[in-house]
Amino acid sequence: MGNGELPGGPSELTAEWLTASLRETGTISGGTSVASFETETIGEGEGLLGQLARVTLSYEGAGGGEPETLVAKFPSEVEGNRDLANLFHFYEREVRFYEEIAEEVELRTPKRYFSRFDPERGVFVILMEDLSSARVGNQVAGCSPDEAVETLERIARFHATWWDSPKLASLDWIPLGNDPVNQSAEQAYQDAWPGFVENFGNRLSAKAMSVAERFATKIIAIQNAMTKAPLTICHGDLRYDNLFFSPGDMVVADWQIVVRSRGPYDVGYFMSQSVNPDDRKACEMDVIHRYHDTLMEHGVSNYSFDQCMEDYRAAAMFCLVYPVISGGSLDLANERGVALVTAMLDRSVATIVDLNCDEMIPG
Repeated sequence: MGNGELPGGPSELTAEWLTASLRETGTISGGTSVASFETETIGEGEGLLGQLARVTLSYEGAGGGEPETLVAKFPSEVEGNRDLANLFHFYEREVRFYEEIAEEVELRTPKRYFSRFDPERGVFVILMEDLSSARVGNQVAGCSPDEAVETLERIARFHATWWDSPKLASLDWIPLGNDPVNQSAEQAYQDAWPGFVENFGNRLSAKAMSVAERFATKIIAIQNAMTKAPLTICHGDLRYDNLFFSPGDMVVADWQIVVRSRGPYDVGYFMSQSVNPDDRKACEMDVIHRYHDTLMEHGVSNYSFDQCMEDYRAAAMFCLVYPVISGGSLDLANERGVALVTAMLDRSVATIVDLNCDEMIPG
């Protein structure tokens, strides 16, 4: 396999390909080569659209500073999951994020050692920093109130820097929240609905079922509302599984769903998908006030708290698409995957009911 041909998964990695790729980005010098390596599957059940492997490397001619381990990211092994990811350009988005703007964002992201996307095959590879020494969030267990406040205060600083920035127009590979590729979420939701009802419908009350059914034809309308100025860059998949913590530091990974939207999209997504209902209710208003205050402190103006709260509720309503589409169309390959979708669904529905988010569905 030449370096131009991307491996489709960990089993297709070779020492020669790793050597050429790491040399290409200057991660290792021209006199250094990968002599041997071992791979270990990680994150099983945590990501539905990709597969991750930790690669432990041994070198010949090492000069010092070469990564002893790295994480290799590939498309999902499941064809339907890959097709869904390519429909929304998730793989291309993440590669371009790491190559074009990762170094400009205030949030710390995993260091990139190599990345490439093959549009003809719809496959990609990212070699990146191994964060195994940090504590990774567990979305099934849920994020604590204190950590939710800290996380979203950091996100507010990130949002503030890109808030209504003239640079946004040039980042056309980051779709708008109502871009046609994202509007396909409405059809995907409707297509997934029968399978979702079969798999998870017993978890919805009669009221929640009615809201979810009414929402099915109003998804694009909510996307349109969330894509009116002011806009910023949103992570798009801000969930606890994608956060890594060490003393004084937080790293945000998995940028496949990066999007241009109103900032509270990330807030509504995180709070309605990663925080257990009792914990969410305990910290919710503190989170939203701290988020809004941080925006103001970092230069955002003409954006009221009331508008922030309305955008938060609209985002929480929209985010029902994730457990419905996941629960009805993806291959939930293991127990952890099922537990993840179940937790996302229960938290999403609780948020919608508690905040009457159905009021944000246009008539």
